[in-house]
Amino acid sequence: MSSCYFFFIQQASSNTSSTKLIFYIFIMQFFMKCLALLPLFTMAVSGASKFADTCQNIEGRGTQIRADCRENEHGQYRTSTLDLNRCIKNNKGGLKCGKNGELSASCIHCSLRGHTELECMCRNVKEGHPYVRTNIDLNKCISNNHGELGC
Repeated sequence: MSSCYFFFIQQASSNTSSTKLIFYIFIMQFFMKCLALLPLFTMAVSGASKFADTCQNIEGRGTQIRADCRENEHGQYRTSTLDLNRCIKNNKGGLKCGKNGELSASCIHCSLRGHTELECMCRNVKEGHPYVRTNIDLNKCISNNHGELGC
């Protein structure tokens, strides 16, 4: 297609207004194609964004989280549940994102504070402090992938 534009620009080189018109048409078509691709780019980015931006009715009980998450750009929602043992681990008394972290193996009394902050009492390696209170923003570890919560 660009070879067609090049041909027309060469043919119209003697006429400056024709050249400008063809150039403007080319630029408009380019921007229209970019606009057409914008929804695809937005969907790709939303997969990596904070899950709380596209989920509502977020609830947590222990190491389970449940939310109604948007499936698509049309606003349809689906209820999804995720076991946080799959996404979060205890690292020396601090919560960190990590696949198959087995959070409940070394943390107790986990609860959701607000909509996205997980708080637990986790084993610590320091003597005299077997458990410490720690928390993590779940937006760092959890994503919404077309209505399904994931790590």
